[in-house]
Amino acid sequence: MSQGSRKTFGPVPKLLLFATVASQTMLFAAAAVPAGAAPSLAFPAAAPGTVSEFRPAGISQTATTDPLGITTGPDGNIWFTDAGASTIARVSTSGSGLAEFKTNTGGATPVGITKGPDNRIWFTELSASVNQVGRSSTTGSQNEFAINKAGAMPTGIVTGPDGHMWFTDFGNSTIGTIDPNAPAGTVATTFPVTSGLMPTAIASGPLGHLWFTEQGANGGKIGEMTAAGVLVSEAQAASGTGAGIAGITVGPDGNLWFTEQNHGTIGMMTPGHLVHEFPPLSGHGAPTAITAGSDGALWFVDQGNNAIGRITTSGSVTEFPVFTANAFSANVQPTGITPGPDGNIWFTEQDTKAAIGRVIVGSPSAGSVTVSPSSVAFGNQAVGTSGSATIVTLNNGTTAMVNVSSVALSGANPGDFGVSSDSCSGANVAAGSSCTASVTFHPTAAGARSATLTFTDASGTQTVSLSGTGTTGSNCDTGLLSILQLLLQLLGLAPPCH
Repeated sequence: MSQGSRKTFGPVPKLLLFATVASQTMLFAAAAVPAGAAPSLAFPAAAPGTVSEFRPAGISQTATTDPLGITTGPDGNIWFTDAGASTIARVSTSGSGLAEFKTNTGGATPVGITKGPDNRIWFTELSASVNQVGRSSTTGSQNEFAINKAGAMPTGIVTGPDGHMWFTDFGNSTIGTIDPNAPAGTVATTFPVTSGLMPTAIASGPLGHLWFTEQGANGGKIGEMTAAGVLVSEAQAASGTGAGIAGITVGPDGNLWFTEQNHGTIGMMTPGHLVHEFPPLSGHGAPTAITAGSDGALWFVDQGNNAIGRITTSGSVTEFPVFTANAFSANVQPTGITPGPDGNIWFTEQDTKAAIGRVIVGSPSAGSVTVSPSSVAFGNQAVGTSGSATIVTLNNGTTAMVNVSSVALSGANPGDFGVSSDSCSGANVAAGSSCTASVTFHPTAAGARSATLTFTDASGTQTVSLSGTGTTGSNCDTGLLSILQLLLQLLGLAPPCH
């Protein structure tokens, strides 16, 4: 089909359109599921490529239900945002056991969602009047954090290379960050990018940097920022204007993979900003969200063809039609797609009849990514001093290359531990190979100290528990009185050294 016959979208950015629609019901092409209708349309999963749609009672009963972002939670469930109902929710990998949690602020419009290094769920709230990002436990206990710039419209969110949460602020053309262990009342910090370029999706990627798509007028750029908030570059990724550049992820080859919704194209950019755009998708291709699968390929939502697509790193494309017509709203962005804890691909359906979908992934990579040891106990260490380093090894036991986006410290006392050397962050670890990080303990206070070391790659996170005890200084005199002190100890008149 010619470019002229492909579905196109107007010049108004999708996210902006989403945020300015007066009523959430206007985002849907059909009304609620009629009373008495079957609450679920699920198909047994068997062969690779099998698509199933799950509608447990609660996510498709009203026209305001609008699932958008989706991620794998720390509890092994699938978590998603429901922008229309202003909830975050979870379902099991069987598509059952729905639990929904209202945002503390009504009408917050949650969109992006991810698992944080603190084993909690983090999400963005797109409503410009709310101006917040949120955090939730797996039982639904929430905190919401204001953003230091009024009128923020946060969209994508990811764990950064520094172990903090990073998000895009579509409304103000900024990138924001907040410590995942921030106490209530903390305000998220933002860093500017070029005005008007409207950052959308974000990934923690090569070189230990943040990478994000910029969707504004004539955008088509990919921004790059350090974990210190320094804008490194804004590289032109789309070859034409009005590309509607949307999703971004780190591929199994260590490159950045992105979508051009209006051009119907998938693109790839190296960390050195060399860009390759693959031929346009057939039919009415309009790709949006994209993620790396467990099979060494990239998976994406194709709104225009009402399908989930798969593209190999060599550019071979396969598409799997979704049964429900108009499953993805053409006027809503972002959409959601994620690798699940079961190795399959999970996605959200916004339009007509809201649902959570799954595609069975064929030929998954054998084995898994592991770290050893799984815990490190440093023992006693004098406050203000540092002991010898312990090496932690990440092993790639799969049959595909794994890109490690970050190695970060979090938990109760992350400042008492350090990573003295790191060959993992930003590395492409070949199948059967490994990388290492050296960890040290330097207590800042007496008593038990602990932290978590987290390795993040496209398939998820691997964690190592760190512990140690800070002690006060020795009571032994190492100067001229040391002989006298030793004699007193032998006579039982002085305590032993510690």
